[in-house]
Amino acid sequence: MLKTLEHFTVKELIELTKKFNGFLFDEELFITRELEIQKGYFQYPSRLDVYFLILCVKGSFNVSVNLRDFTIEKDMAMVYTPECILQINESNGAVIRTVAITESFLQSIHIDPKMIFSPLVNVQETPCWELTKNELKIIDNYMHLIRSIYILPEGTYKSEMIRGVISSVVFLFVHIWKRESNAVKEIQDPRDRSARHFSHFMELLQKHHNKEHHVAFYADRMCMTPKYLSSLIKEHSGRSAAEWIDQYLILEAKSLLKYSGKSVKEITDELNFSDSSFFCKYFKKNTGITPTEYKKM
Repeated sequence: MLKTLEHFTVKELIELTKKFNGFLFDEELFITRELEIQKGYFQYPSRLDVYFLILCVKGSFNVSVNLRDFTIEKDMAMVYTPECILQINESNGAVIRTVAITESFLQSIHIDPKMIFSPLVNVQETPCWELTKNELKIIDNYMHLIRSIYILPEGTYKSEMIRGVISSVVFLFVHIWKRESNAVKEIQDPRDRSARHFSHFMELLQKHHNKEHHVAFYADRMCMTPKYLSSLIKEHSGRSAAEWIDQYLILEAKSLLKYSGKSVKEITDELNFSDSSFFCKYFKKNTGITPTEYKKM
């Protein structure tokens, strides 16, 4: 039986892309021509150690990224970064083209992925956007160009040409994101204090949730009392700060339980729980099942 995508190592995932009119370059870059999102792909919270540039060419799919839900429709682009935990909730005949790039490849073309892509995990930003007809045409031309270069014989500066084109693709996505981000900021009310505080809280939570489980830590970082922070977060999101901490921890725990290969004891330590018994009780309280039961699903 074919494993679902999130069960694959990066190397196995690269090999899989070859079956979908894709190709591999130096084991650091792989591209699919067209890939249908089938039932079971990323059905559980998943984290991959590559950067994905995704273009939806048919249908649509619903995806959760770091507890935020998005619908990606035809002619929309999406970026995935390793800081994110992703889960596909539903696909409506979605067909995508993807470019998956390792951090080492980006560094080899003098792109700092942390500087370029990390801001996308900010709660005020969105990792998906609708493309213009001209942008779609440019991306299509890029894909044709890359395939044409890829079949050139060795010794023809093929590597340098592919790296140059991929650099251009990355900056095209950055351009699109900046355009959409600026458009959103123009219509935001600068007086929306609760939105700014919520964004700051979620940034801290994304960075520290593995180690810090108490509202007091985040309130201290934001120079306010836990009670005041909780009221602001509740006012803006409908969930308390403690509920967001629980949600983030459970999301991380689910990903680790399914795909890390680590034991419950190792995950307990990684998530900074005092002991396995407490972690198991915490997980069951929030999910209704034990970590072992979830791991076997």
